[in-house]
Amino acid sequence: MKNRMTTGVSVVVCALLALQVGVSVAADQAAAVAAAAPSEESVRARQVLDAMAQYLSSADEFSVELLAGYEVVQESGQKIEFGERRDVSVSRPDKLKIETVRSDGSENLTLFDSKQITLYDADTNVYATAPQTAGIDESVIRFVRDLRMRLPLAPLVMKTLPAELARRVQSIDYVETTGLYGEPTHHIAGRTATVDFEMWITDGKKPLLRRVALTYREAEGHPRFWADFSDWDLDPDFRKSAFSFAPPSGAKSMPFAMELIRLAGAAAAAKAPAAGEAR
Repeated sequence: MKNRMTTGVSVVVCALLALQVGVSVAADQAAAVAAAAPSEESVRARQVLDAMAQYLSSADEFSVELLAGYEVVQESGQKIEFGERRDVSVSRPDKLKIETVRSDGSENLTLFDSKQITLYDADTNVYATAPQTAGIDESVIRFVRDLRMRLPLAPLVMKTLPAELARRVQSIDYVETTGLYGEPTHHIAGRTATVDFEMWITDGKKPLLRRVALTYREAEGHPRFWADFSDWDLDPDFRKSAFSFAPPSGAKSMPFAMELIRLAGAAAAAKAPAAGEAR
């Protein structure tokens, strides 16, 4: 954190002054009250974060491009950075498309088309599908939790983004007002249970996320992820075919790995003798 951040500083100074004049009991009480109350900088940072979350979650449709980088810790302890570009399209309540091109040129597609979830890998020309029976929020949870698939920054496409951030963010501070992409921008920093994060959010009536940096402090080597956001469009003109998928020639269909495990478990359970049945 920068020295200009004041979280906790006033508490320490007040306590020291109180000890010097011998008012130890009053100092302890004042310190307890001050520690429980958020600082002005913390309140300001929370307001900036909430404004962004409310603004983005209220959009019926939007599209944005991300340029992202992430560190992979090697056995030697050295960190190697890899990157990717993502084009994200959201049409609530139930359509989502994420087109990804990685730094090695590999491409894949994640698609929710309101009827099914599709993941397509262009390099292997293989795709997997699973039924989609709900909106984006529920489908994201199923994709990550049940299908065990990777979807970085998943809360940003969810209608429940404000609640997700309120639940996850344990502490937050205001760093500075700066400039990013030629616009005045709020720089805030905070912590969740496992991640240290920084966000840069545009000032004004359109508080959009312009940059995010995450440090996974509980992972070995404390690897870092960052993403720059550009070309925000909250009134996109999506074509009817924008959220459709037609398998390319020769593409092979296969189940998600977790679906195979589930099916195998169900088959084994079906073959198992019922309770009390002779073996």
